[in-house]
Amino acid sequence: MINFKKIKKSFIIAEIGINHEGKFLNAKKLIFEAKKSGADAVKFQVFKPHTLANKKLKKNKLQIESSKKKEDLYEMWKRVSLNEKELFKLRVFAKKINIFFICSVFDLESLNLVKKLNVDAYKIASSDITDYFLHSHISKQKKPVILSTGMANEREIKVAVKNIKNKNISILHCVSLYPCNIKFANLNRINALNKKFDLPVGYSDHCVGVNASIIAITMGAKIIEKHFTLNKKRVGLDHALSADSDDLKIICDFAIQYSLFKGKNSIEPTRYERSFQKFFRKGIYFKKDIKKNKKLDIHDLIVRRPKNNTPPKYYNKIINMIASKNFSKSESVNLNLLRKK
Repeated sequence: MINFKKIKKSFIIAEIGINHEGKFLNAKKLIFEAKKSGADAVKFQVFKPHTLANKKLKKNKLQIESSKKKEDLYEMWKRVSLNEKELFKLRVFAKKINIFFICSVFDLESLNLVKKLNVDAYKIASSDITDYFLHSHISKQKKPVILSTGMANEREIKVAVKNIKNKNISILHCVSLYPCNIKFANLNRINALNKKFDLPVGYSDHCVGVNASIIAITMGAKIIEKHFTLNKKRVGLDHALSADSDDLKIICDFAIQYSLFKGKNSIEPTRYERSFQKFFRKGIYFKKDIKKNKKLDIHDLIVRRPKNNTPPKYYNKIINMIASKNFSKSESVNLNLLRKK
């Protein structure tokens, strides 16, 4: 089971959402490409069209601009939904190629379907942060829950977290604009959420390109959710703000590299680095041949690499000591073979 409190690097979710356009083969290919790019999980939106829009509801400005089809909102949601049989096949395929399978649910009907899929986590969209009826049913599931916080104030987030009653819950900073202009990205909200909530905090990225996700990783986002498509130029609701395979690979590779770059929260060098001390540090050597009973001075010694058993800190101590035997040029100084008088 996913435990976001214990992950060592940012967990990358390829948000397939509705970018499959209601086509099973597109959905399957998106899962495959997400895995190939290095994503930890894929996420689908599972819903019944009538819970998102009635048959008279018109598209908003953003939906009109991003979708050129002459269809109302209900028809659009119906067109981009997958049926139960298709979702089961996709779940099996995801398990086969070893990538986590997460679903957003928007209503009780879709929740009951998703329960049958045995998903790895549930996602609650920003639009449902005040749907306490849905929360009460999700709270009964023994699965991780990811909560998006777009449009929500602090009190609304606190109430939602309390209602969901899940110890394995994470929250995502999110701006509910599609796409989100960078001047509205407000990534510092990640820091604010971290201070207010003792929970893993991540980021749901709706900006064009990869920069917002990468910056969020450097700010400590435990989860990055990025919309994912096969073709960013395709006409549709989310394609333009999505990552393609190349973009997603950049984000996934950076998440791994950043985790490695950070290392441990310790001043002490690693064991591997310490193993190079003998090559890079210095020791004290004889600069020339030394006769027995010679009183040593600065002209007899040299400090240089590699490290030996007499580090430079003993240099002043050695001056004026007496050689107890003959020494050769470049031989390491041995304190046990020197005497004070």
